[in-house]
Amino acid sequence: MTMGTAPVAPPRPARPTRKSPVTTRIPPHPAIDAVMSTAASLLGMEIVFLGGLTEDTFTFEKVKASAHWPGVEEGRSGPREGSLCHQLLSGAPARTSDAARDPAYAEAAKTSELGITSYVGVPIRDASGQVVATLCGIDRGAVEVSDDALATLQSLADVIAAHLGPLINEGLVIRRSPEGGWAVGEHHAGDLTSAMVLADLLASEITPGSRPPKGDTPLDEVGQLRMSVKQLEHALAARVVVEQAIGVLTERQRSSPRQAFERLRKVARSRGRKVHDLSREIVMSATDPGVPLPPELAGRR
Repeated sequence: MTMGTAPVAPPRPARPTRKSPVTTRIPPHPAIDAVMSTAASLLGMEIVFLGGLTEDTFTFEKVKASAHWPGVEEGRSGPREGSLCHQLLSGAPARTSDAARDPAYAEAAKTSELGITSYVGVPIRDASGQVVATLCGIDRGAVEVSDDALATLQSLADVIAAHLGPLINEGLVIRRSPEGGWAVGEHHAGDLTSAMVLADLLASEITPGSRPPKGDTPLDEVGQLRMSVKQLEHALAARVVVEQAIGVLTERQRSSPRQAFERLRKVARSRGRKVHDLSREIVMSATDPGVPLPPELAGRR
């Protein structure tokens, strides 16, 4: 070793980088409210919630409750392994109406801690297939969930994944699809304005039905499902008229579709009108200038 030269230590091996756990912070959005209301109507359970998951924790991110249930509040977290959602994602059946005696759910800490009898859950996945959240229902009584209701619940979860993926999971790519709509990852989400219109119609103009009494026959659940379908059909029919009105306003006021929609919604609410009723008048005004409209919608800004 040369005098006056400090020994050079061998380089340390790089410390393995721990991958950040998947975490979900679900932002406020009218489509989230629409999904939650539709899911509550569909399932007829005391609680419908969106669950956020990390490698170690589970959090009630969004909660829609028809009954007070201590321990089930938005923002409340606990160990992931104690949650029924963890069991679901580990391969347990998607539903149970007797969690305390169901081998797949009986040992989950939350089953006894919260007194859960019935549970149903479906995953919300991003474009890569990674689970970013869960959409679930729980009840302290026995509630049977039909195959049709379960399939519809998964469709609602897919709505969140498709339309709100960029908000839930930063970095998800949104691009124009060859068909002219929007594509989120590999999933076509439809036109963004159309999604906003439908979400607004569901959230503000359609309300979920009341929870059927415990012990009712399966027909009550079928009735809930049919009611949800009718609500969605109503919203879809109204959306066509609203989108036509947005097209008229876009051309008339030289604005973007989103700006036209926001203006339409603002005017409708300030005047106590239904968005789709006002939209019909706007469409009529395109061929009949004599149709009276609020000044904010009558001509160019």
